Amino acid sequence: MLSTTLKFTRKILPGLLSLVILAIPLTAFGACAGNQLCNPLGYSTLTEFLNRILRLVVQIGFPVIVLYIVFIGFKFITAQGKAEKLNEVRSLFFWAIVGSLVVLGAQALSLAIQATVNDLQRGI
Repeated sequence: MLSTTLKFTRKILPGLLSLVILAIPLTAFGACAGNQLCNPLGYSTLTEFLNRILRLVVQIGFPVIVLYIVFIGFKFITAQGKAEKLNEVRSLFFWAIVGSLVVLGAQALSLAIQATVNDLQRGI
């Protein structure tokens, strides 16, 4: 049973994955009508595309951050006052806060940079 699973994983799965990856462009180009070159993403500018990706990262990252902080709280409780475990959990908490500031602050930074560039283009 195990050898059959390993054979599937080593030989068949990469082939199926390659087939799926090669078929993705065909579905994207199938949406175009005629001989025109169309935009499969649907965004007219690069900034729209990057803003959408950033918004998606924030939407996914915020619940993950909340769950991770709840997990860290659980780790604080299970540390039971032991010094080495408390130091480890404090380190986890510090890096969780730093990561959350990076994820949530990225959108604010993006908006600030975009506003600055727009002001420079207008000549203000």
